[in-house]
Amino acid sequence: MSVSRFDITPIRIYGTASVGVYMAANDEYALIPADSPEKVDRHVEDTLKVKVIKLTVGRSPLLGVFTVMNNSGVLVPSIIRDEELEQLRKSLGDLNVAVLPSRYTAIANLILVNNKRGVVSPIVEREYLNIVRDNLNIELEVRDIRGLYIVGSLAVINDRGILVSPEVDEEDINFLKGFFGVRIGVGTVNRGISLIRSGIVANNKGAVVGDSTTGFEMMRITEVLG
Repeated sequence: MSVSRFDITPIRIYGTASVGVYMAANDEYALIPADSPEKVDRHVEDTLKVKVIKLTVGRSPLLGVFTVMNNSGVLVPSIIRDEELEQLRKSLGDLNVAVLPSRYTAIANLILVNNKRGVVSPIVEREYLNIVRDNLNIELEVRDIRGLYIVGSLAVINDRGILVSPEVDEEDINFLKGFFGVRIGVGTVNRGISLIRSGIVANNKGAVVGDSTTGFEMMRITEVLG
């Protein structure tokens, strides 16, 4: 049985290694700020093997903060403008695109998903959980991680593994491993940053990471997600 290649590329955007706050990706598309440099676009396309879609959400480039996506759909916050939402729907073909009308707009910090399951922060309003479940086509669990509501910031996940922050304790590691049913490992990004999603954008084909990420950190990311 052949093993698919998992590429990893260190990059920088807007002079920062916090690439995860500016981008989001699934296995077919990557959402990238409208004014991102072409060099960044090429690195993302080549590494993640995706089509790049350039846009803003609420006129902001923080797509990695304001969007949650998997291979079934994309969630966006209520601050998205009508023309941005229209562009997104036209660009994504058959993927579900839904507005999550929560009072919390940094929804990617509150939701951790792959293509089968997801963990949602307890602060997300219960009446909106069906929007997450139905549009991403996943099984959901409402839970914090180590008492923190930023469940989406403490881990990076694909369908092979979960890389978790050193701040995540053994109880939560065991829960995540059992719930998602994939391998799990502890790691950092950008020379020891523990809010790891801020520095990683990953799908099942590869990952782009902040260019401050060390060789050891990249090796760990590949071991867990590759």
